[in-house]
Amino acid sequence: MIEVEPLDNSVWDLCIVGTGPVGMAFALECERLGKDVLVLESGATEVGSSAAEASRAEIVDPDRHASMELAVCRALGGTSWTWGGRCVPYDDIDWVRREFVEDANWPINHDEIRPWYALAAKYLLCGNANFSIPYGKQLSSGLTLDSVERWSREPKVILEHRSQLLQSKHIRLVLQSTVTKLNLSSDGQRVVSLTVSTPGGVRAVKARQFVLAMGGVESTRLLLHTQSNWPNHFGGVDGPLGRYYMGHISGKIARIELNDPDSISDLDFKLDGSGAFHRRRFMLTSEAQLEHRVLNISFWPDNPAFYDPSHRSGVLSSVFLALAFPPTGRQLLSEAIRLAHTGPKPYRLGAHLRNAILGAPRGAIDIYRILRDRFIKKPKKPGFLVSNRSGKYALHYHAEQVPNPNSRITLSSDTDSFGVPRAIIDLRFVNQDVQSVIDSHKLLDAALKENGIGSLQYVTEPEQLWDRVYSQASDGFHQAGTTRMGDDPKESVVDRNLKTHGIDNLYIASSSVFPTSGQANSTFLAVAFGVRLADHLTSAANS
Repeated sequence: MIEVEPLDNSVWDLCIVGTGPVGMAFALECERLGKDVLVLESGATEVGSSAAEASRAEIVDPDRHASMELAVCRALGGTSWTWGGRCVPYDDIDWVRREFVEDANWPINHDEIRPWYALAAKYLLCGNANFSIPYGKQLSSGLTLDSVERWSREPKVILEHRSQLLQSKHIRLVLQSTVTKLNLSSDGQRVVSLTVSTPGGVRAVKARQFVLAMGGVESTRLLLHTQSNWPNHFGGVDGPLGRYYMGHISGKIARIELNDPDSISDLDFKLDGSGAFHRRRFMLTSEAQLEHRVLNISFWPDNPAFYDPSHRSGVLSSVFLALAFPPTGRQLLSEAIRLAHTGPKPYRLGAHLRNAILGAPRGAIDIYRILRDRFIKKPKKPGFLVSNRSGKYALHYHAEQVPNPNSRITLSSDTDSFGVPRAIIDLRFVNQDVQSVIDSHKLLDAALKENGIGSLQYVTEPEQLWDRVYSQASDGFHQAGTTRMGDDPKESVVDRNLKTHGIDNLYIASSSVFPTSGQANSTFLAVAFGVRLADHLTSAANS
């Protein structure tokens, strides 16, 4: 149910800030449990460019981090409007202590969060929580193909859940309400109210419990703003808040050549009985990662870069031309993913047109199938892979970034239109991040050969691999680490139940609580933690 404005004289039992995938799932889980919740959202029902201005940040190195206008979405549904739909949990290796990864300690183990995967899968519409499907062939040399990623049947999950959010008797939703300040009690141990900017003026929202689900950077920014008035909070000004900012390295440095070209079907998207797609990935086993001291990483065959016409594919050039025209491309993909596929300017439009024309006779059927699978069939296929008889494909990797206290978010002297200091984002990748990607490719190549699957061919000379990987080291969408969880208040911002150390009624539901980044994108695990928190707060209130 929509409220016009949060009333100053109301005291809510529970208030959550943010309606992205995590906040949305938290609110829906509260409804399922019969718990009333006030939900504040900075944006309106639809995405608007003017709202993004409030999230603009100073990016220290734009080559390392996407602009916040792309990475954040202020609207009902948050980043579900731009999310690609990939659902992947963290792996067992991510939860154990690895002596070669510093500051990578979780206060809980995998079994403590695993029970919440089924609900996360429900709210993210990815069918089920089965992320391990035996490949059917015993592999050796530290290689596994058992791990699968699942895909939401509707990545814009807000479209599925919007009516329930708007009509629920337990959810009180207030839009265009931007939280600008946490007002603490005189002893600093409780949040008394939130200062909220609304179209009708500034309001004070009071509740017994508060949950911030504003995304990693925005939740961190609000806590840093609070710390400016309470310098001993969150581990102190030189403590963990804002530090250990992480994402992933993702890109391509090699091609894979399969010994059996028909085996590519094992690695393509599969629609299963749950009504959702899944896809296998090449991964190194936990034992292999520990033995060779490499970070977590996953690999999958992919098309060559759309924007490089040297692929000479009429299908890929036709897709590129559609994406390069913004009005069309934005209908096909979210802006961030569209820009990744269109690559740097100037575009080589003439070469792409030539490919499209020469490939038209044979490519017409492939293009029809792509359009049918992506836009006509339900659920739509998450992507497409143009198969070929040579068995040669680009190899995409998605790799872990180590926790680094010098990779951080701080505050600027500049403020947004609401008077909140803007963020300064300094995302840093280090040699270990890059070298682990290179070493993992070498291990994969050896394992592919040993198992008779295929081999890798690098797209650059060996001495240029480091620079090639580092040039691909950029994120900003998987915002992890800056409000990390832990048992020690000096080393972490929240405890194992996501409550902030030192403030009894403030919780953070965000990927920013993750102490490590793993190989998985953050959405699925963040939603699992969100529904776990909803259950925790409901159980505590009923006890």
